[in-house]
Amino acid sequence: MWHRWALVVGLSVVSLMGWVIGQEKAGQPPAKPKTYRPALFTAVTIVKVDTAGNTVTVKGIYRGKEVTPALKVVADSKLMKEGKDAKLGDFKEGDQALVTWKRGMKEIRYLADAPTYFAFLRYPTVKGKVKSFDANTLTLTVEAEGKEHKFTLPGKGECCFAGGKAHGGKAAVWKGGEGAVVVLRAPDQARAVFDTASWKLYGEREWQAYQKRRKTRQKSGE
Repeated sequence: MWHRWALVVGLSVVSLMGWVIGQEKAGQPPAKPKTYRPALFTAVTIVKVDTAGNTVTVKGIYRGKEVTPALKVVADSKLMKEGKDAKLGDFKEGDQALVTWKRGMKEIRYLADAPTYFAFLRYPTVKGKVKSFDANTLTLTVEAEGKEHKFTLPGKGECCFAGGKAHGGKAAVWKGGEGAVVVLRAPDQARAVFDTASWKLYGEREWQAYQKRRKTRQKSGE
């Protein structure tokens, strides 16, 4: 009899705890949707390329001081130049580039010329083929790596770059089968979309806009 009573009490306590936890969760504000932050970078000049040692020495200003680190290219380093994947030997002494490093300024995470960096590396991207585009809902469906992805495009401003021209979302025409790169604002939201003929237009515009914002901040801080 005592055991039966203890079992009933135990089950009641567990049920009550579950109800309290559920009420606490219900009272919490919904979690904010995930949005992607831009990758931090340093503008550098390439000083030396050592393909045998798989390192590149760069010079730039980091936290107000000039630095000249020798950075190692490792397995997961991402190198790009002129909109394409690159290898260390594609970079030359005197090249201007943007770099994101890791592991205490010892290894490369990203290295690319500025337009390429801003088009492909600053934010996560999805590269694939367009399946459909609904201009009314601004929904772009892309197939990438055997999976279907749906993204909502921005409702304001020029966000679509196709045929070497910029368009607003509702004015864009994306056809099935076209190759496209989606720059992500969030897992299901696009910051911008461009085709192979327009990556440089997008990248250069973003790089110039960044430089303009940076100069404005510097002036306001003087």
